[in-house]
Amino acid sequence: MAPVASGAGCRLGVSWRFAVQLDFGFTRDSASGTIQQMRTLVCFLIWTIGCRAQRPEDQVLAVYRQMEKAEQSGDANAWVGLWSRESASNAEKMRPYLRPRPDAHYTSSKTFVQGDEAVLLGQNGKDQFLSMRFVKEDGRWKIKDQFFSDKAYPAESVYAMIPPAAGAFERAGAPWQNVAPAFDKADAAKHGWQVRATYDESFLYIRIESSTPIPAPGSPAEKPPMGWPVMKVGVSGVGEFVLHATANIGVQETFDESGHANGHRHYVAYWLMLERAGQMIFQAWADLHPNPLVQAGDNFFDVRVPLRTMGVADATHTKITIGDAQWPKSAIFSLEAQQYR
Repeated sequence: MAPVASGAGCRLGVSWRFAVQLDFGFTRDSASGTIQQMRTLVCFLIWTIGCRAQRPEDQVLAVYRQMEKAEQSGDANAWVGLWSRESASNAEKMRPYLRPRPDAHYTSSKTFVQGDEAVLLGQNGKDQFLSMRFVKEDGRWKIKDQFFSDKAYPAESVYAMIPPAAGAFERAGAPWQNVAPAFDKADAAKHGWQVRATYDESFLYIRIESSTPIPAPGSPAEKPPMGWPVMKVGVSGVGEFVLHATANIGVQETFDESGHANGHRHYVAYWLMLERAGQMIFQAWADLHPNPLVQAGDNFFDVRVPLRTMGVADATHTKITIGDAQWPKSAIFSLEAQQYR
């Protein structure tokens, strides 16, 4: 019988050896020394491939460790080389500031991989927390962007940083006309806005309909659309969340043909933020750059909340209610979101 290849916690079991014997068509009694050697070689190759294959999460962590090592040694070339093609130019701008920091130390609290995208949450000092997004380029993980905070990022935030695939509602073309409104026509006219809500296996979808136009993100504007309240979201078996879906005015500097600043341009920006017990879970902006969780245009303001950011992994028996964020009970509206199947 061929010997078992083993090492570093990997072991090739009898079932593998038996499969190899069947493939070659020999039995124990008829196997020659040559065939035994071939079996041993095949077993060794299978063991090598299995043991060397890294989980995607481990591959992302390896890049994170390379960044730590580059900062400790001040290796600017290695540090810049870890960034994606999209972010390479910004990484190059940091080259003059990279100096050896032997005491640099990075820890990680969560790594989430979805396809060719990944998110890592970590810390690099007291009250210095970070979130990093990665993309896969030419088979290698590269850093897409990095954000810092003086508070730890909640583990659930990764599901907003990399949203799930489109759910059944979106795949059906987002048929909002089939979703019940919170107000009848008279009350909607009185408030100047309407709200609808539904959810599927991936997202909670909320649509705000305004009696006045809602400009697209990044559109020129001096005053943001408004009127609807901050909302609260109740999830059965989990608890309550506060949802902010608002519009603001951003300012962009403008330049003349020679590259000199010659003024400012005001534009509308939309903000989505989910919090629980005073702690922010995630926020998303749609301004000069699009965001898959926030859309606006015509008379509609649509937001998508990944269910897993609210601790819902299986929505089959979940009940979700939406209302204005007044306690103990909503005073303006309250509705049960429809589950779309």
